[in-house]
Amino acid sequence: MKKILRMIVFSGVAIFITSLWNKGFTVNLDPMIYLKTSLIIALVYYLIIPASKIILLPLNIITLGLFSTIFYAVIIYYILSSLKLIGINEWVFYGIKISSFVNVFISSFSISTIINLLETAI
Repeated sequence: MKKILRMIVFSGVAIFITSLWNKGFTVNLDPMIYLKTSLIIALVYYLIIPASKIILLPLNIITLGLFSTIFYAVIIYYILSSLKLIGINEWVFYGIKISSFVNVFISSFSISTIINLLETAI
């Protein structure tokens, strides 16, 4: 129970930090919508990712982890955008125009990195 609650809190922090620096990643800060988004990301990282690591192991070995990165980005984007909880749009980062497609991978990488850093820190 403690691990699940910690994962929900870490997901909420990761969403908040990602929305601060990534202007193309928008989250409605309504408390219920924010809680739903945190719960969904926590469930993805608690249930889907460990199972997919086992299933996708041969492909990860062949592609040196690229396939799992693409898989995680697609899962997060599909779940959250189909429920209209987040918006991932294009944005300009110091003169570089980043498309919404690339921003999906950047946002997914940011969320997973922040969650992993918080898990190792605590």
